[in-house]
Amino acid sequence: MKFARQFTGELIGTFLMCFLGIGAVAVATLFGALTGPGQVGLVWGLAIAIGIYLTRNLSDAHFNPAVSISMILAGKMKVRDLPAYLLGQCAGAFLAAGSLWVMFGDSVAKNLSNNGLTMSTNSIGSAATIWCEVFPNTANGTVPMMVGAFAEGFGVFILCLVILSLTSDENKGKPSALIAPLFIGLTITVLINVIGPLTDAGLNPARDIMPRLWAACVGWGSICFGNNIMDTICVYVVGPFVGGIVAALAYRYILKPMHLKKDEEKIEA
Repeated sequence: MKFARQFTGELIGTFLMCFLGIGAVAVATLFGALTGPGQVGLVWGLAIAIGIYLTRNLSDAHFNPAVSISMILAGKMKVRDLPAYLLGQCAGAFLAAGSLWVMFGDSVAKNLSNNGLTMSTNSIGSAATIWCEVFPNTANGTVPMMVGAFAEGFGVFILCLVILSLTSDENKGKPSALIAPLFIGLTITVLINVIGPLTDAGLNPARDIMPRLWAACVGWGSICFGNNIMDTICVYVVGPFVGGIVAALAYRYILKPMHLKKDEEKIEA
């Protein structure tokens, strides 16, 4: 029963996050309905906040494998619960990618035709980037693999540090649990505004991998995994996991003891 509850919570939350967030990327790419990382990032932030409110009584509303690993290392989650979280996150992201293809597949075909492209054409301007993140996400920048991995990892480091700080009892300065999801969502928004132009700001291995797999299933070809699959994995999978791990260790062994020490100082005073 616990497995089913956690799996369902992560599936629903991750689906909602990816459907609305990647959907924002889709309407921006295909129709110009949203402009720049600011507007797209705001949709992502609100989607995550809504997802947390909707499902946090079912699971702990991670929606991100890197966050789940971070929670384990920070002592806030049991290892035995990890399979339910990972399966729910991957299933939710895959179903969201499929749902978006049903909605926008015809528009993608028209977009490609208008630009003289095909589903096998590897182009940064291609509609494939809706499902397959790329770096650099701009023709004006230079983003080597190590820079991209650092950007994704540092973004997840900040995200996990915020989540841990906003959900831990020892931090007396945290906002109310009623509004904490809004601040977590806004953290994503500001990270997308800074990191988005570099790497699309995936910040989430499930959000990155599962849409790529869907794109491969419907025929995008080699573009699904970028020009170099190992570089893509390093940027969008290894980077976020490393960021989450470092954040957990930093909170558990540096910030948490400081919070507790401050409480002791107040008692002594």
